[in-house]
Amino acid sequence: MIKLFAADLDGTLLNALHVTDPVILHSLRRVREAGRHFSIATGRTLRSNNALGFEGNVAVVCANGSLVLDEEGRLARVSMMPREFVEAIVREFPKTPLDYIGVEHTYHTGSEDEHAASYGHMPLWRKVVMRGMSMTGGPEHVYGCSPQDIAAQDICKINAHIKGMDEARALREFIDDWSDQVINAPFNPSMIEVTAKGVNKGEAVAWLADYLGVSQDEVAVYGDSGNDIQMLERFAARGHAYATSNGSDEAKRAAGNVIGPCALHAVPRHMLRSLR
Repeated sequence: MIKLFAADLDGTLLNALHVTDPVILHSLRRVREAGRHFSIATGRTLRSNNALGFEGNVAVVCANGSLVLDEEGRLARVSMMPREFVEAIVREFPKTPLDYIGVEHTYHTGSEDEHAASYGHMPLWRKVVMRGMSMTGGPEHVYGCSPQDIAAQDICKINAHIKGMDEARALREFIDDWSDQVINAPFNPSMIEVTAKGVNKGEAVAWLADYLGVSQDEVAVYGDSGNDIQMLERFAARGHAYATSNGSDEAKRAAGNVIGPCALHAVPRHMLRSLR
């Protein structure tokens, strides 16, 4: 019996427009009515379990597992990055448009316009995803921070989309030099998503299962891309990992089970079949 369902958002649970809809919300209500648990498992930074149209009563594993909210929307766990790494990267790349994510705010060294411009060359659909991931705009963002300001914050995740190849290469090489303390697991190769080493969606969902009193054999996970790999691999060994058919080849191999596309509500439908 599956007692905890955990799903990535973009390319997985959400529809082709990267939003919730009545089919998705109905399936989550059915899960809850059946006495089971549901958790979002995303790289997005969601500071509420009512974001994106969700109706509460869902847990949230977000920022690639560095933030976990319980079903009441309360912060249940936070995994901070090594402060010495944050100090080093902001000192080395003070002008690079990095997103320094904390529990309450996301900090930037540049202005709001400069930050938005770093995503300006993306296709429209990806801009929509970026805004939905709380990576641009909104009161939770704090702009114009000095490197000293950021170094003084507790940071759990760092995001970036770097347009220039040379700058992106330099940033990835810098992160690789700290591979004993941090990990870069982006949902897309054009992105950078850094958390403390050992922090990922799979580890966080396993922690949440224990927090809820659920065996890991009673967890089903769904994903589609790079930052889902460790989650899919972890639960594939238990037979309950699923990739959407629109997902990456790596995600499909990690899961071992492939269901339909997100555009046809494959994940909501699969959860309902599992309940039946």
